[in-house]
Amino acid sequence: MSEFERDKSREKVAYLDPTNGFQEHTTYVEVREDGVTGVTSRILPHRFRTAGGQDVREHAEAGAATCPFCRERMEQVTPRFTADVIQEGRFRRGQAVLFPNAFPYGRNSSVAIFSHEHALRLSAMDVGILGDGFLVCRDYFQRLQQMDPGLGFCSVNWNYMPPAGGGLVHPHLQTICGPRPTAFAAKTHESARGYQTRTGRNLWEDLVAHEKREMERYLGQTGPVEWVSSFAPKGMAGEVCFFLPARASIFTLTDEDVLQLALGLRCVFRYLEAAGIASFNLALDATLMDDAAFGVRGRLIPRFTLPPLGISDVNYYEKLQNEIICITVPEDMAREMRPFFERRR
Repeated sequence: MSEFERDKSREKVAYLDPTNGFQEHTTYVEVREDGVTGVTSRILPHRFRTAGGQDVREHAEAGAATCPFCRERMEQVTPRFTADVIQEGRFRRGQAVLFPNAFPYGRNSSVAIFSHEHALRLSAMDVGILGDGFLVCRDYFQRLQQMDPGLGFCSVNWNYMPPAGGGLVHPHLQTICGPRPTAFAAKTHESARGYQTRTGRNLWEDLVAHEKREMERYLGQTGPVEWVSSFAPKGMAGEVCFFLPARASIFTLTDEDVLQLALGLRCVFRYLEAAGIASFNLALDATLMDDAAFGVRGRLIPRFTLPPLGISDVNYYEKLQNEIICITVPEDMAREMRPFFERRR
């Protein structure tokens, strides 16, 4: 294991190939274990790389007439907060509107829409509206902390389009906030605290510095935000991680920090669109109280369905065996995505 508790091994696979006269064919599966995240990924470079172009227009057109997040219906059909939370019933910033989740995952579960448009292509997502979406979530967390100082952890999440579990096409974020982090965030927090105890150093700062030196998976930087292709991805099409090592809580993020985060997301979105992928899951995890070991960090996983039957990209390996099948080599993803950060403007 390296200083960041990473390991990888190769498994040789041989079979008689029916597409080549049953001559012997040899390939390899690479098994990667990440001690920081607890993720085990099986990298299958011999399989197809992407699912091809995704046409999401049918999803957009099918839901436009009844979408509860569109302006003509939003005020009447979405929930409001009680007056003790916010007198106006909803939090607002620019086009962004945040209100209670009608199908909550916990006590402080909200939804934030950030665009008047019912459906947006990835390349059409403006830095300003993206920024307002994350900032209105920060406003909500600020109010929650005022009401309950015992709340310690928060998360901003995004299921974009049906292949990623998005039940509504209209772009929207969802929040989690409570006294404990989610299981995955807790695992990484444990790793960061252990690293700090052993070395006296910040795991996220050292991890980013390591990736910059190696330049195998490092993508680029937008302001204080560092972008890396994950060593052991949590998704079949890879994973992009982002870190703000100098920020210790959600409230240390400035408005400019959030705009720089949005700028980096735009780089990722342009890469995804060029690769024919139009769906993803995103999570940003942070604390409400300063904790440099936890930090502010997140990840984005491209999602797609497999043609011709529209099969899910999640199978038994992930759901039942707790390992990830990944058909994208992380170092290849970094090499292909890096130019999008170099010409990010």
